[in-house]
Amino acid sequence: MKNEHIDWPDNAKCAVLFTIHVDGESLYNYPGEPDNFRMAAYGTYGPRRAVDRILDLLERKHITCSFFIPGQIADRYPDMVRKIDSQGHEIGFHGYDHESSMYTDRSREEWMAVIEKAQNSFERIIGKRAKGYVATSCDFQKDAPQIWHEMGFSYSSSMRGDDRPYRWDFGKGETDFIEIPARWELDDYPAFVYSFDPPQPAGQDRISSYRGVFSNWKHEFDGYYSMGGCMCWMLHPQIIGIPGRLDMLEELIDYMQGKNDVWFAPGSEIAAWWRRTY
Repeated sequence: MKNEHIDWPDNAKCAVLFTIHVDGESLYNYPGEPDNFRMAAYGTYGPRRAVDRILDLLERKHITCSFFIPGQIADRYPDMVRKIDSQGHEIGFHGYDHESSMYTDRSREEWMAVIEKAQNSFERIIGKRAKGYVATSCDFQKDAPQIWHEMGFSYSSSMRGDDRPYRWDFGKGETDFIEIPARWELDDYPAFVYSFDPPQPAGQDRISSYRGVFSNWKHEFDGYYSMGGCMCWMLHPQIIGIPGRLDMLEELIDYMQGKNDVWFAPGSEIAAWWRRTY
């Protein structure tokens, strides 16, 4: 597909997808190391405090989006998962333990079992399986997206190579499995994450200016809006959900909604629309 005008629903100029990665404690469990209770508490802040704030903001702004939740976090916080689902948001797959090397040091059968384990958790808690797939923070084997499709997922948001959705081709022509690419520049983690143990970032010298991040994201939105793209954020409750940053996010949403012709939608709706239209 050429870089040309996209017919978004209701004559919208562009599409916006917020993916919320509710990693909770799963992101801070390091294989072979004893539990770090302080770092686990950093992750716990998401499910215990920040998710409710984010849900309140989304409700006020009449926005639905996609929450990608590791299976162990769904099992640990089932009421949170039910609340997210009851408010019309999508629950998506993001590993079971937020496996950091799930695709490179396990057999195909082993990581398929991980997927099934998380899907069973979702089905037990909300009565349905995830349709969207976001790979955890790692590389994956080339045949992995085809397996995701074969296991019942309808779309992925794991790649970085475009600013519009596209259909996956597994070597025999385009399929109906949709990719909604995200961008590191629209991830709160590189801008704001900070911890002492392990040191993140290594130099211990980064917590970005809120005004600077707001300016970056506003300029990116202006670009997507002018070109008619699909803007996909990656946000983490324990990072974006602290009070000052959530105010910044609300200001950004107000700016985007001020255009009156932006389509905010969860990934499953964007993928279904793209599948029907392109």
